[in-house]
Amino acid sequence: MSRPDRALIVTCPCCGTVLHLDLQTGAILLEERPKKGPVKSFEEAARDTAARHEQAKAQLARAMEEEKHKSEIMEKKFKEAMKKAEKDESPPPPRPFDLD
Repeated sequence: MSRPDRALIVTCPCCGTVLHLDLQTGAILLEERPKKGPVKSFEEAARDTAARHEQAKAQLARAMEEEKHKSEIMEKKFKEAMKKAEKDESPPPPRPFDLD
């Protein structure tokens, strides 16, 4: 049997469960789940859901606005690059197929 001091302790970043693992076999020796908070009433849960829904709407609106500006900025950069390419009078680079 493995000794408790030969256990690896791992905490899950998602749920907070603490696992004690045997180093030799990798078996779970002990699982400590975090205690849950008090039970909410239906009205509290509905308010929390509505609040999260409003936050999601606000985040979506911000992302849409950023995306709208992003396309405008990309359009301006493209136009500037086209102007620069039209002014450039250097010969085009050699094509690899022409070297044969």
